[in-house]
Amino acid sequence: MVLASASLAAAAVTAVPDLVPARDRTLPVDEALAELLPEAGLLRGRVIGCSGPAAWSLALALVSKAVEAGSWLAAVGVPTLGLDAAAEFGVPLSRLVMVDTDASTPVWAERVAAAADGFELIVTSPPTGAERVVRKVRQRVQARGAVLVAVGLATPGVACDLELSTTDVTWVGIGQGTGHLTCRRVTVQLAGRRAPRPVARELLLPGPGGRLA
Repeated sequence: MVLASASLAAAAVTAVPDLVPARDRTLPVDEALAELLPEAGLLRGRVIGCSGPAAWSLALALVSKAVEAGSWLAAVGVPTLGLDAAAEFGVPLSRLVMVDTDASTPVWAERVAAAADGFELIVTSPPTGAERVVRKVRQRVQARGAVLVAVGLATPGVACDLELSTTDVTWVGIGQGTGHLTCRRVTVQLAGRRAPRPVARELLLPGPGGRLA
């Protein structure tokens, strides 16, 4: 089990100057997702929302490549996050830290802001009322050059830079009373204030091998 501590992974994440080339300010993503994102990666300082029936699968697929490449990931206030599912999407559990919080919005904001001091990637499910404290969180994420992935129904109140929504979910593999589920076909739509234009793509979340395809 991964221990819950925002003080772990103390390799400091420093502020990212605006003059640094975009290629040095992005964290890598799977090729299938790179075609959706404006910078073909996760731009440091951004807040990205994931919503819809396959939101958590999309969030894990979104961060897995960067964690494989050496980034640390903090999961803040999501005790139900499936570690097996994270591993299947390619997230090395040795670089994943679960950070506890409670239902209090101020405590959530404090923990997310603290995580931005030591982690390049943060996934969280914003509580109701997050819009009242999100400015503090966003400022810390931007100052430290972290990437925040907000998952769930409350993400509109967070005013995400990019919004990735999952729709048209179809499981594949079941025949006429026979067979077994092999993959899930999902339409992923990109929108948001930092999206040049709306984009949609069909992906497998998960694919036959358990990962994004």
